[in-house]
Amino acid sequence: MSWYAVKSLYHFGIKESGKNIYEERIVCFKAKSFDSAHAKALKEAEKYAKDCNFELHPEQSAYKQDGKKLRNGYEVWSVLYESDLDLEAFYNEHYLKYDYNPDS
Repeated sequence: MSWYAVKSLYHFGIKESGKNIYEERIVCFKAKSFDSAHAKALKEAEKYAKDCNFELHPEQSAYKQDGKKLRNGYEVWSVLYESDLDLEAFYNEHYLKYDYNPDS
């Protein structure tokens, strides 16, 4: 069996300003296949959403680990993006545009 990191997206809540808050969560599962990992992740994600009163988005993404033992610096998730933006503009668009700030 291999380890898989599975990413789920949740509607976390709504701020007083009316802005939506989303949580992106990555959890690891030991499974025989991507399908098995997704099934385990879906079950866990549905329970997490129910326990926290969150809404779960139905799409999940999985990343199969390379099978090596976990160690400092071990990569648990990697995604490639394609964009015409330069590095700083991409960072601002992808990471800062929707950054959560509980005090605003």
